[in-house]
Amino acid sequence: MEYPVSHYFLVRSQSAELAGRHVERYLSTNQLISYAEFFVRAEEVLRGTDALFWRTLEYGTAANDRFARRMLDHLKEEGVTTLEQLPDLQQGYVTKVLHTLTHLLDGFIGIDSVFYNLIEDSHRVSGDLSTTIHAHPADFWLVPVRTGKLEASVLHPVD
Repeated sequence: MEYPVSHYFLVRSQSAELAGRHVERYLSTNQLISYAEFFVRAEEVLRGTDALFWRTLEYGTAANDRFARRMLDHLKEEGVTTLEQLPDLQQGYVTKVLHTLTHLLDGFIGIDSVFYNLIEDSHRVSGDLSTTIHAHPADFWLVPVRTGKLEASVLHPVD
C-alpha cells in the first residue's frame, strides 16, 4: 500500500540514518499520536545541503500556518472575536478548535502537523536556528514520515 507523507521532521544529526532513527524513536514513544505503522524511506530524507531542503521546509511551515489560520476562521465563524470571550466559552466544538490551535502554537505534534521541528519542539523554525542551519547545512535533515492508520490521538477521536 502507498501512503502519502504525513509529516516532515527537522532533525540535527550526523547522518540520514541516525536522523531517521531519531524520528522513529520519537514517534514510537509519543503519547499524543500513535500510528498502526509508520516508516521512513532513506532515499527521501533531505540534507540541509539538498536543493529541495528549504523548499520542503517552507512548504511544511506554510501548511502549518494555513491550518492555524483555518482554526482561527472556525473560531470567528462561531462568534469568537476577543480574548475576553474565552473564559465564557461553552465546552464543545469551539473549545476543541481552540485546544487544537493552542497545541499547534505550543509545539505539541498532532495528526494535522505537516512540519515538526524536533530540535525546538515547534511547528516553526526560529531565526536563530535558521541562521545555524544556513551556517552548517550538512548537520540538518528533513525526515519525511509516511504513516498508516491512526491508532490513537489525544486531539482527534479515532474511528
